Amino acid sequence: MGYCFVDHGGEVEVELESSSEAGIFEEALGALAELVSTGEGGAAAAHEVELGSRDRALLLVDWLNELVFLAEVEQFVPEGVDSIELAGDTLHASVRGRRGRPRHLVKAATLNRLDLRQEGDGWHARVVLDV
Repeated sequence: MGYCFVDHGGEVEVELESSSEAGIFEEALGALAELVSTGEGGAAAAHEVELGSRDRALLLVDWLNELVFLAEVEQFVPEGVDSIELAGDTLHASVRGRRGRPRHLVKAATLNRLDLRQEGDGWHARVVLDV
């Protein structure tokens, strides 16, 4: 399980795999964290994130865009998910990380080639990040 980056012109395409749907959202945070982290230390920080969408794939885009917003505005470098709950049309997560100087690499998650689906015993997703 995990994620990998795919060359995609002026964008970065991320393929995500997990044994659970919530795990896809955790892997997405891990991928974004790798892109924005500078490796510098900083004070520990946490954020509660609550989002809603009628479509889970769009919820994945909203999740990533919220994390991009926190990096840009709050100088928050995400490191992991303490808890995540997907219920109905909502996502509620406790995200841990640190204050720092995240790289300004990712502008937004896009709808381009967006995909989220269950495959056999696991979940697969693809999201393209505008860089």
